[in-house]
Amino acid sequence: MAVPGQSESETHPNTTLRRVNWSQDLETVRRLLRDYRQWLADHVVAGVVTNSTLPVGLDMIDKEIADLPGVYGPPRGEVILAFDRKALVACGALHELAPRIGEIRRVYVRADHRGRGFGPRLTGALIARARELEYERLRVDTLPTMAAAIQFYQEMGFRPIPAYWPHPVRGALFFDYDISNRGSTEKPGRAPTPGETRK
Repeated sequence: MAVPGQSESETHPNTTLRRVNWSQDLETVRRLLRDYRQWLADHVVAGVVTNSTLPVGLDMIDKEIADLPGVYGPPRGEVILAFDRKALVACGALHELAPRIGEIRRVYVRADHRGRGFGPRLTGALIARARELEYERLRVDTLPTMAAAIQFYQEMGFRPIPAYWPHPVRGALFFDYDISNRGSTEKPGRAPTPGETRK
């Protein structure tokens, strides 16, 4: 998280965020989602995802990759990319779950760039974009082992809720965010515009 009084350029040097340009970035997003898929598959080794639930989750990701931009495209979806200098290192996606309710999905940071605040920054940018798209609430789910994600979601004002879909991983956690909330620790600003890079 940023230290009060510091700008993002000071706390995240050499990093930028920008919204996806589907005419140029389609294959880039596919590659990053394939990395995410491999990360999830590797969780079998850690015992987080069982062999019985893994095919369900991977099939969902495979369909998303094949259908891109799909639900993440306009007019109600978005993907935001994060870069360290010119290297693509992270992404986060937004889509419509129900009228006036959006869902954040696929917040993924490559292993060698974790712990540098990309998760909260992407989530903040997705909240700002959801506000621009006039969503009233946002939902997100995460694995029970993702301690850092659970912490920053709660610090940003997400509240635990019951499961809103039959997640294939036992113990998955679900959160809701009131976009009109102004009291959260992390106050999202403006989302990047298409082609704009945000330091």
